[in-house]
Amino acid sequence: MFYTLISLIGLVISMGAFVILMNYVDFESHYDDFHTDSDQIYRAESYFTLNGTVADSWATSSFGYAGAMKAEFSEVKAITRINFKDNERIVRYQDKIYRERMVVFADSNFFSFFSFPLLKGDPQKVLREPNTIAISASAAKKYFGDADPIGKVLDITTRKVVFHCAVSGVFEDFPPQSHLKLDMIISYASTSQFERDFWYMHSAYTYVKTNSEADARTIEKKFPALAEKFKTEDAMRDKSWEIHMVPLSDIHLNPLKPMEFEVKGSKQNVRFIFVFALIILIVGWVNFINIMTSKSIERAGEIGLRKLVGSKMKHMMIQFFIESFIINFLAVSVFLILMVIALPFLTDLYYSPMFNQFWQRPMVWGLLVLIFLLSTLITGAVPILVLRKIKIAVVLKNRMSFRVGMGKGLRHGLIIFQFTAAIVLVVSTVTIRRQMDYMQGKDLGADVTQTLVFKTPAKTDDYEGKLEMITEKMKTIGGVKSVSRSSAVPGEMVDFFIANQRDNDPEKVSVLTEMFRVDYDFIDAYQLKIVKGRNFSKSFGADKDNSLILTQSAMKLFGFKNEEEAVGGFINLEGQGNKKYEVIGVLKDYHHLSLKENFRPVVFLMFSPWNMLDFQYVSVKIQGANAKAIAGMLEREYKSVFPDSSFDSFFLDEFFNRQYKEDVTYGVIIMIFTWLTIFIVCLGILGIASLMLLRRTKEIAIRKISGAKPWQILKLINMEFIRWVGLAIVIGTPLSWWIMHNWLENFPYRTEIEWWIFVLAGLLTVLVTGITVSIQTVKNALENPVKSLRNE
Repeated sequence: MFYTLISLIGLVISMGAFVILMNYVDFESHYDDFHTDSDQIYRAESYFTLNGTVADSWATSSFGYAGAMKAEFSEVKAITRINFKDNERIVRYQDKIYRERMVVFADSNFFSFFSFPLLKGDPQKVLREPNTIAISASAAKKYFGDADPIGKVLDITTRKVVFHCAVSGVFEDFPPQSHLKLDMIISYASTSQFERDFWYMHSAYTYVKTNSEADARTIEKKFPALAEKFKTEDAMRDKSWEIHMVPLSDIHLNPLKPMEFEVKGSKQNVRFIFVFALIILIVGWVNFINIMTSKSIERAGEIGLRKLVGSKMKHMMIQFFIESFIINFLAVSVFLILMVIALPFLTDLYYSPMFNQFWQRPMVWGLLVLIFLLSTLITGAVPILVLRKIKIAVVLKNRMSFRVGMGKGLRHGLIIFQFTAAIVLVVSTVTIRRQMDYMQGKDLGADVTQTLVFKTPAKTDDYEGKLEMITEKMKTIGGVKSVSRSSAVPGEMVDFFIANQRDNDPEKVSVLTEMFRVDYDFIDAYQLKIVKGRNFSKSFGADKDNSLILTQSAMKLFGFKNEEEAVGGFINLEGQGNKKYEVIGVLKDYHHLSLKENFRPVVFLMFSPWNMLDFQYVSVKIQGANAKAIAGMLEREYKSVFPDSSFDSFFLDEFFNRQYKEDVTYGVIIMIFTWLTIFIVCLGILGIASLMLLRRTKEIAIRKISGAKPWQILKLINMEFIRWVGLAIVIGTPLSWWIMHNWLENFPYRTEIEWWIFVLAGLLTVLVTGITVSIQTVKNALENPVKSLRNE
């Protein structure tokens, strides 16, 4: 019963862990698969090349691509576009006013192109007319309650433009496995024809559905000629554009690109967890196999007698398979019971979308059946291999050794595999945790602590004046250190790019940079370091309209040799008719986004030549501990000036660290299941040690009669296991270093794999093994040897 219980617990944990981890892998790997013809859908992403190499890439493409590709490429079956136009919009219906993030413009064929179900409306017509909008079921409930939303008008404000949109359709909330998370979709016909076909700006998410026989690479090769034919002179001058056709199913796991707003997964993490799931399942199987194989010694006499009286081998095979079947069936049953109990907790605490429909996922049931059958086959077959080797004469003389059947080498090899797996997982867990701590603790080059950020209201005609007035009033509040305005904040992607040139560049090469609008106080408030030159200042009247500050990455991109050459130089902004703007300062590079990204080339300016660079955030630096009280005072000041707008605020350090949410979750998964794996290994050690002591009862009794002390007996048994651990350390140390070295290579800024991590993993394995073996050995070491010999 003892050995059966150990085997059962190990199988329950390993099978359960495998199913849960594979559910994660399946969930992450099958984004957007629910669309009809999903394997024929691609997103056309822009790549900007400079001197023959890719200088930048982003998820969007030019507005003009869609019509030209549909007309020129026979491989293209359909195209649809999405344009966010702004990060957020203010939506009003009667007295209900909300700031909505997931509001887009889309082509009229959006719902016939994708397979998002419409609850109300015709997919062919819902976005055909100007000033119409389709909304999600959640948005319909939010704004209209139980009333029919069709025909009702929503006022949507964005950058000084108000769209009055009649609701023409209601769609189901997009499923969790969609990379698109949209709440409101406005008809593209609501925008001007110029915006719909504009070639210069790359702000459209362009989705292409090809014919079944089409090759995406062929379309990519044909694109340069298409661009030459259709693009305007400004859009093509001194630039080389490419598009890459990215399969729809790859978008979620591909690295984050500029102009992407979804929370991305990680292909590397998914692969790692897949391998991890296999390891923990195999560890559980090895545990069972070793115990069952070793336990064969107890049944040797029974088997020998049955063979002697003529029992057929097939009958004994059936018996062992039935036993294996029962134990594996119990393991699956116990897992299902535990999962029913734990699922609500997991759904709330861990990864809600993955567990919401756990029991409805065919993969879960298919996987359970598959591993049940495989486990029954594997764990049932091994004892049979042992039985086939049993010699009746040896058995009846009670001389059957522990080396029967599979042989000592293979059996010990399986034990060493378990220890090696434990060492690799411990090293991996510690390294992953250190990398997470490194990214979250490293100096960003910008101070994001004690910073309350709130979003600016809808852009009314007197918006700029009111915003300046409120920021000045907030500076007088006790506990407020500084107040600054900007078009973006650290942790929020800068979503405005434009091609610029260094004025005296003989090659007149255009380079893409991020444009970031700030006020006089922003750079000082965030403690950005000026390497050369100066900050924007009210003492210099030209700063407000004609001056720029570059980061070091932008300086290098423009071809300046150093900071001294850059300061006093000039940059031509193409979108402003190549007007010259003076560089007055160079900033040290700072981490605007997470440490998973390289430094980005950023141009800071104070003026707003484009609507996209309106101030969208106000950053309030707070001193003192009473941050919540100060936030309340800030909200009251805000409401006194903008009574019809919601006060949407957040603390910037928390907002910034949300970029690591998926990585932290990944680290927690690895840590939890690493400890479960170690627990399974401990169960195996306990079982093997028990069987080893059973076989060596007579030897131990004789040693004790000969004067051996209990600690010497403990040492004798422990040393055999420690030798196996030593071999596992020799194998596991370079293996774990290689795995983690390759994993860390994906991070531009990473921690070091310190020597003490391997020492820790080895010592932990030795300690756990020693304690587990000693627990089982101490009873035998203290037992009366006469009693042991009498039992023998």
